[in-house]
Amino acid sequence: MHNNPDTTSAIKALIGQLDARNTALIAVHLPRLKARLDFLSAAMPEGTQHSIAIKTNPHPQMLSFLVNQGYGLEAASIEEVNMAVAAGCDPARLVFDSPVKTRAEIAAIAEMDGLLVNVNSLGELDRYPENFKPTLGIRVNPQVHTGAPELFDVSKNESKFGVPLEHAEAIVNAAFRYPVGALHMHSGSQMKDLDVQRGALEALKALADEINQIQPGKIHTLDIGGGLPSEFLASNARMALYGQIVKDVFHGSNYNLVTEFGQWVHAEAGFALSTIEYVIAPNRLFIHLGADFFMRDAYTKARNFPLSIWKPTGVRVEGEEMPFDIAGPLCFAGDYLANGAQLPADVQEGDVLFVDHTGANTYALWSRHCSREVPAVWAWDGENAICWSERRTIGF
Repeated sequence: MHNNPDTTSAIKALIGQLDARNTALIAVHLPRLKARLDFLSAAMPEGTQHSIAIKTNPHPQMLSFLVNQGYGLEAASIEEVNMAVAAGCDPARLVFDSPVKTRAEIAAIAEMDGLLVNVNSLGELDRYPENFKPTLGIRVNPQVHTGAPELFDVSKNESKFGVPLEHAEAIVNAAFRYPVGALHMHSGSQMKDLDVQRGALEALKALADEINQIQPGKIHTLDIGGGLPSEFLASNARMALYGQIVKDVFHGSNYNLVTEFGQWVHAEAGFALSTIEYVIAPNRLFIHLGADFFMRDAYTKARNFPLSIWKPTGVRVEGEEMPFDIAGPLCFAGDYLANGAQLPADVQEGDVLFVDHTGANTYALWSRHCSREVPAVWAWDGENAICWSERRTIGF
């Protein structure tokens, strides 16, 4: 893996922040993040509201950054609703999607005019008062399989999420009985088959059209969720292809469209650094980030993170490579970041491992296993590194 010049500058600016007390750090590459947000906006129909999934990277400074860039947020818990409000998110750009909203939580959001609240079942609609100010949406399970991994497939027939599309008549009837103004769907966290997803979008639109034929304007918002795997930005990127599908399906319609992307936005916009504490012959490295930071990767299928080795002085280690197993610091046998990763054979204690594309579902899933502290979180803005944990700035 060859680092881009902007990434190299970020590494050199931050590597000096590692010391005996701070043996690892987490970083956000803001120029990359901005590029991905711009790509998302350009790919989708003009005027689409993009509410970025908080659960993917819930750092308070990240949420404030997204809001300041003009993006909304998607909350999967009342705690995330509160975090969004604290970050300055306008309720009109906020989505609340928890599948187990309590009566107390519903009462707490009842005055948030403009908030989109998606119910997970038709029975949940009975919990909302007549004077409820947010917009109510019904989550529809399109009952499709878009190729998402089994663990992240939220639209299979037995899914706990949403009202199955086969109950379309009940959905239509509920829309008229309650002050419903939106429909919502989300087909999976890592969709692969976009033709199947096209069919799901068409089915959602058809359902909204059916309701509006009887009562024009009843359904005014369609929340189509997120769910694309991370990728490099290019004209043929999956996001560009998906955006064209969305444009085709909703061409000429007047629906307000909402998306909820998370991993696609964040993953490649983050990286991490860790001191290499031990080099154990013949081929094992011990670092200070493990299943606590890479929890999803330790317990499911590990992502293929780009890796490289650097000297504490900011010089990249090159040369002949050999396979290494990279072990983390936890008292857990499965605590490995990678097995057989090709790295320079001359790696030494005190060198630094650079792990790229760590922006999604890492900090967000930090494990309390062994009660380890979360490392400092930094942001690189292209010229300076800003410590989001302590609000300190250093130049390069």
